[in-house]
Amino acid sequence: MRTKAKILLSSTSEVYGDPQVHPQTEDHWGNVNPIGIRSCYDEGKRCAEKLFFDYRRQHNLALKVARIFNTYGPRMQPDDGRVVSNFIVQALAGEPLTIYGDGSKTRSFCFIDDLVDGLMGLMATRTRSPGRSTSATPWSSR
Repeated sequence: MRTKAKILLSSTSEVYGDPQVHPQTEDHWGNVNPIGIRSCYDEGKRCAEKLFFDYRRQHNLALKVARIFNTYGPRMQPDDGRVVSNFIVQALAGEPLTIYGDGSKTRSFCFIDDLVDGLMGLMATRTRSPGRSTSATPWSSR
């Protein structure tokens, strides 16, 4: 018996856009600004998901979509502009940590090894996607 190929699309939490509800559920279609400065990334990932789901429907394939949140780990570039690397660089330099906004926003972080384990686990399940890769507890900089 021939098994169906499983296909993984590595997507992003950015497809949710600016949250209107916490926590967001998978039936929330997002609140993305299609003309914002980062819209090419957000909309590109949303478009990729759309094309993948259409392809799955057309060919009856086992498709998994992982909406990845903030991942961190070894070999991060110090100047990549992400929160974790910014905090580490500033802390090592003895500088104050930059807090954007009023510090009330929360973010979820996931260590790279845990992300890989999660993606492998996702591929081993019969679960319908999309699925989220995130820590269990959001973190606030406050």
